[in-house]
Amino acid sequence: MKLWRNILVVSTTLLLAGWVKAPWEERTQSAFERDGLLWRPLEVGVREKIGQTCATVSLGGLRTVVATFLNLAAYGSFEKRDWVKLTDQFSLIVALQPRTSYYWDVGAWHMAYNAAMDCKEREDWPAARQEASHRAYVLKGRAFLERGVLNNPDDWTLLSSLGRFYGTPEKYPNYAKSAEAYEKAWKTGKARNFEARAWLYSLARVEGRQNDALLLARQLFERDRNRVDTLCCLLFVLEWSQPHAAPTMDLVKRCFADESTALRMLTIYKQNNAELLPTAGVDHAISLLQSRASSR
Repeated sequence: MKLWRNILVVSTTLLLAGWVKAPWEERTQSAFERDGLLWRPLEVGVREKIGQTCATVSLGGLRTVVATFLNLAAYGSFEKRDWVKLTDQFSLIVALQPRTSYYWDVGAWHMAYNAAMDCKEREDWPAARQEASHRAYVLKGRAFLERGVLNNPDDWTLLSSLGRFYGTPEKYPNYAKSAEAYEKAWKTGKARNFEARAWLYSLARVEGRQNDALLLARQLFERDRNRVDTLCCLLFVLEWSQPHAAPTMDLVKRCFADESTALRMLTIYKQNNAELLPTAGVDHAISLLQSRASSR
C-alpha cells in the first residue's frame, strides 16, 4: 500500500508541476519564436512539399540553406515563365524563412510584376483571359507581400514595397492603404526620406485628405533635403487649392527658389505626371509665369 501511495503522490506532483509549467513554457517558446531565437516547427504540408531529406535538414537548423536552394530553383521557374511553380516555391521559401524580408519582396515582385505582365502580353490568349490573369497575379503578389508585413511588422522595406504596390496606378491602386503603409515605414525611424515624401504623394491622392496632405507637405518642406521638384509643385497645388489661398505669385515665392525655377518645375510636373498627382492651379501658374517672363 505504501508503494502505491508513493507512486500516486509522485504522479500527482508531476502532473501538477506540468500543469503549472505548461503556460510558462508556451509563453517562452512564443517569445523565442517571435524574436527569431527559435524556429517554428514546419507544418506537415511544408514538410511533404520540400521532401523528407530537406525537412530533416530544416529541422536540424539549416533552413537558410534549404531556402537558398529553393530560391535558385525559383529563378529557373522565372526563366521558364512557370508562374504556378514559382508561386508554390516562394510559398515554401517563406515558410522556411519568414523573417527574411528579401524573399517576401522578391516573391511578390515576381507575381505582381513579372507574372502579371507576362499574362497580359500572351498574344495567344483571349483579351479577357489576359486581363483576368494579369489582375489575379497582381492581387496574389500584393496578398503575398501583406503576409510578409504581418510576419515582419517592423520591417520598413516591406512596408515601403507595399506602399508602392498600392500606389501604382496600373496595379489597381488604393491610395489610402498606400499612404498608411508609407507612414508606417517612415515611423519605424529606419526608413529613407523617400518614404516620407511617398507618404505625402499617396495621401494627396486620397479623396478628402487634402488638408492632411497640406499639413504634411508643409512639415516636410521645412527641411531642405525634401525640397525635390515634385514636393515643391505638390505643395503649391495644395496651397493653391485652399478656400482662402494667397495670391498665385505669393505661393510661387513661397514654394520655389525663383520664378524661372517655378516655371521649369511646374511644366515638368504637368507633363510627366505618371503618378496622377493633383494639378489644380498648375496651368494658371504656368500661364502667369510665361507672361511675366516674356514681358521682361
